[in-house]
Amino acid sequence: NEAGDLRTRSSAESRGSEQGKVLNRRRRKDERASVREERVGSGDAGSARRTDMAAVRCVCGGFLGDNEPAGDAKSAMQAVRSALGDIVHYPAADNDEALAALSKFMKFPREQLLVGNGASEFIDLVMRAGPPGKFKPGPFLAAYMEYNRAAVAADRPVLKANSEEDAAITVIIHPNSPTGDCMTLGEIEDVIKRTKGIVVLDESFIANYGPNWHEVSGLRLIQKYPEQLMVISSWTKLWACPGLRLGSIACGSAWYRKLKKLQTPWSCSTLAQAFCAAAARDTSYMEKTWAVIPEWKSRHEELIRTLGWTIHEGCPHWVPYIFVDCGSPEVAEKAATVAQKAGCPVRWCASFGCPQHLRLGVREPSKQDVLHKTWSTAF
Repeated sequence: NEAGDLRTRSSAESRGSEQGKVLNRRRRKDERASVREERVGSGDAGSARRTDMAAVRCVCGGFLGDNEPAGDAKSAMQAVRSALGDIVHYPAADNDEALAALSKFMKFPREQLLVGNGASEFIDLVMRAGPPGKFKPGPFLAAYMEYNRAAVAADRPVLKANSEEDAAITVIIHPNSPTGDCMTLGEIEDVIKRTKGIVVLDESFIANYGPNWHEVSGLRLIQKYPEQLMVISSWTKLWACPGLRLGSIACGSAWYRKLKKLQTPWSCSTLAQAFCAAAARDTSYMEKTWAVIPEWKSRHEELIRTLGWTIHEGCPHWVPYIFVDCGSPEVAEKAATVAQKAGCPVRWCASFGCPQHLRLGVREPSKQDVLHKTWSTAF
């Protein structure tokens, strides 16, 4: 009631006086509180009143994202705080420090590497700058839909994944999202050899493989196929910073020059550059990531199997998410609904064309237990 009374006061009554300033501050505080208000009723995790993401993350962090279960890189977060004073200036146009660190981390020449405003910038750029013609997604049951969106926006016809027709741009998510399937470099090379167009690998999760991730990365093939192969990476996944927007594209020299010419200037912010430079050097963060994912993922898969659901076997142990077949669309939808209400949201894969499946990000055991208790009660 007090908040309502404050909102009905005219600005003329409160403006200009100390009392008015106080009232305005209280009104803004009340309005922010009303937006954030969330309640999980009387200790019962199944009675959440709100469903917006800011609220449900307060319970256990949620399982929607496929970001790193190890959380954010503390050194990179500190670098961002330290760089806040520099936002009064334009970002470094050459992205020098970020590129130097990222090039070393990727073991790839910096003169063939671009960084920008998330992977989405380069997804759009490739669809606009790539050879004219049709787009085809990789050969999986389902795949990340951002490439489809970008292809349609660029007026490209979209082929089905199982189409035998050649495409101007073929995209392979490596490893795939949401299924986790991962092709070998030999299989990827076969795709390159069969097409007259270009192949784009999205390797946003490949570094989760382990310290020797470069051995299974398509980066190794770019020098062999410089006119046909590009590798896009969303570093917001590996380093858990999607709100910051940080992505890259690695390619041959000719494609580098073309894409660099078309790229929006200053698209990688001062804070994103500082974060990138620090995160790429944070070996302890990567070591923790490589250690916890297989262990936590295996544990959660066993809990899920007790519900009678099936884990997709094509998803390797190092991929930071789990693709689950619940047996029917109805069960999957119910599972997503009760998880949401409990403050543990998961990804129902209906939007991928897989309505009986869920995708769960790998999370620490205590969070797994909250979700499992919710599902065990509901099913």
